[in-house]
Amino acid sequence: MRIAIFSESFLPLKTGVAKFTYDLCYHLKKRGHNVILITGDFGINYNFDFEVIKIGKISKIYANGSWTYFILENPILFYKNLKKILNDYKIEIFHNQGPLGPPYSVLSSYFVKKINKNIRTIGTFHSKQMKITFGLKLYSKFVKKFINYNDILTAPSKSTANEMKEIFNVNSIIIPNGINLDKFKANSKEIENNSFKILYVGRLDYRKGCDILLKAFEKINNNKLELWIVGNGPYKRIVLEYMEKYKNIKLFENVEDEKLINFYNNCDICVFPTRGGEAFGIVLLEAFACGKPVICSNIDGYNEVAKENCALFFKNSDYEDLAKKILLLYNDKSLREKLSKNAIQRAKNFDWNKIVLEFEKVYNYFT
Repeated sequence: MRIAIFSESFLPLKTGVAKFTYDLCYHLKKRGHNVILITGDFGINYNFDFEVIKIGKISKIYANGSWTYFILENPILFYKNLKKILNDYKIEIFHNQGPLGPPYSVLSSYFVKKINKNIRTIGTFHSKQMKITFGLKLYSKFVKKFINYNDILTAPSKSTANEMKEIFNVNSIIIPNGINLDKFKANSKEIENNSFKILYVGRLDYRKGCDILLKAFEKINNNKLELWIVGNGPYKRIVLEYMEKYKNIKLFENVEDEKLINFYNNCDICVFPTRGGEAFGIVLLEAFACGKPVICSNIDGYNEVAKENCALFFKNSDYEDLAKKILLLYNDKSLREKLSKNAIQRAKNFDWNKIVLEFEKVYNYFT
């Protein structure tokens, strides 16, 4: 099939949508499909097995507790460029990543149908809301008619599908996100010392909750524990403030996947204290695939990926409960080993080699 994947979030961004988009393109290409990716210009050149076509510059806005990236381009020019791409590549399937984001994640499937009504359109929801506000309800009235230009909608979790049903009255096929098990896998530690290493991976912002972990770490106040924070964002200043007081907190920015895997394999546990707004949780799968015990917030999205036999849940936003869970794993090696073993098995359910087949079924629905 000739497939165009559209996403306003792509590498070098470290977002879950960017990772998902790359992996989907890679595995579709691996399956023998003709795949192109349409995205914005992030100022870098790509050398992938699939072709990346850039339309417009990338800008960003702070919304739903974190940065949202979007293409900044004249609508007429965007439409003309999109039409040329679809015609030149004789696209059969157009798969839009995140049909809620303004401007072109919302408009792209509408444009596609205006250009060629025979092109099949799929939209995959990648976001949940921290809370459903009055402003969101107003926005939903504008967006709904454009969402309906997607022939099929998918969501990575039941909670996301349910929220989209509540807000937009649309039905979604549930297809979870995947993990590349050829890349993320358990290896022996390269760093051996007496410290117990806690790893956080994610944006440094309100929604991802790194400040909750910092408070828990401060409450524990044990020099035998070491906190590794991998990420960047507006809460970096808070991390730096804690680093001035605690020398066992370390910050690592702009970490590529190859090095990120080493962080996973050299830590003892992973902590993901997100406050909400998670449609899924790819970082959970990365940690599981590397055999790491996980502590995470008990929130929608996360609690569909993580199970009690491979992760510990703490009360959302409760740093004292998080501190207790960290100490529980610190003091119980057998529990860590049990969670680690089960985590590896859990990750196998989300192998991209399986997940890509689910998307193929959706594409083949039209043939």
